Amino acid sequence: MLEKNIKKITEGVYPFHMPGHKRQPEWLCGLADTDITEITGADDLHAPTGIIKEAQSSAAKLFGTVATIFLSGGSTAGVLSGISAVCGFGDNIVIARNCHKSVYNACKINHLRNHYVYPTLKHRIGAYGEIMPAEVDTAMKKSGAKAVVITSPTYEGVVSDIKTIARVVHKNGGILIVDSAHGAHLGFSDYFPKSARTLGADIVIESAHKTLPCLTGAALLHICSHRISYADIQEQLGIFETSSPSYPILCSIDRALTKIQQTDLFTPYVKRLEEFYNKAKGLKNLYLFESADFDRGKLVISTENADISGFELKKILLEDYKIELEMAMPNYALAMTSVADTDEGFLRLISALTDIDSDLSPAKKTVLFAPPVLEKVFEPFEGENEIFLPAQNSLGKISAEYILAYPPGSPIIAPGERINAVALEYLSHLYSGGAQILSSRGSYPQSVAVFEEKD
Repeated sequence: MLEKNIKKITEGVYPFHMPGHKRQPEWLCGLADTDITEITGADDLHAPTGIIKEAQSSAAKLFGTVATIFLSGGSTAGVLSGISAVCGFGDNIVIARNCHKSVYNACKINHLRNHYVYPTLKHRIGAYGEIMPAEVDTAMKKSGAKAVVITSPTYEGVVSDIKTIARVVHKNGGILIVDSAHGAHLGFSDYFPKSARTLGADIVIESAHKTLPCLTGAALLHICSHRISYADIQEQLGIFETSSPSYPILCSIDRALTKIQQTDLFTPYVKRLEEFYNKAKGLKNLYLFESADFDRGKLVISTENADISGFELKKILLEDYKIELEMAMPNYALAMTSVADTDEGFLRLISALTDIDSDLSPAKKTVLFAPPVLEKVFEPFEGENEIFLPAQNSLGKISAEYILAYPPGSPIIAPGERINAVALEYLSHLYSGGAQILSSRGSYPQSVAVFEEKD
């Protein structure tokens, strides 16, 4: 039943979303034959000595890392393992406030004391931007943090100055972990920003399935410096990843990396992107967001100057043109691309956008929505006595749960933060626009879990 329904909803729809294989047969055929377990000669991901070790060693040479470890549990497994391997129970840690929920979960599990650094805001579209090195320096000096975790690139493709941040972190005696889930393709073409792997980060985690032609769940944990213990990482992966990893996922990683080594996949990909950006210059009301610190593989289609929201644009593209984008927010919609995208796919998208754009009018008033800033009262693991209140009655209360839009998966409200009016308005706007709002207790929008405060 599930397979039948999935085929029904994807029939004829072009996928400008992850996974990066874009359902192209050349990346998927034959993988069913690899669905095995740790039989004789098949090696063991958690203690590789044979064919998996050989594949990972080849990957490390390709990426220029100390070691590269294949993951079949997504970047989440890598984030949980990396943070847990580096930090001791109760340590201080600096994390970017736009980090994925897996970072927050790692901190909660290990009772880490979070010190937030906030990204800049890309005010034209209302999305998070880069992390400033000076903010990291101040936070580390104030907290004595053992590690720093930042996201680069962001979901929208914005990259931070990893080289400078790494120098700051190391000067303060810390370890830099970069959640580069959206950056597995970086480093294979000068058209894209440089990868955190080569810029001084100690651990880099990448979701191969997001921007490379791999099966969903395929990810990579790169050990990029000798400050990191391979044995400690493996111990934590044994905790956070299944003891029965998916061989088809592992093989899909190896297949993609082997193809990258043997074939020039990126020159035609870059050509398609450049042609698309050039054609998009003809749009009058919509436009493609760009900046110097940006991955052009992400097509961020801004609606700020048009009488339409990002949510509406995404809906029109699917219903009228059978094009599925990755995500939408109030002022933009996001199309994800990869080497597996086709000329026909890019042509369909620019033709659809041109058609839609011709029917739009300029926005009467540009209203920018940006993620809220909340007061942190205590750590996520410190609260007691949870109660549930209607969302409208949670104003001023301390949240007992994560509330986030998925995608992108970073908390809008985190446990231990005081809920303010801006946050509630932001959530309401996203929800009414059609964004998927998730809460860790599964209660939003009917109610919100908060901590009972003592008099």
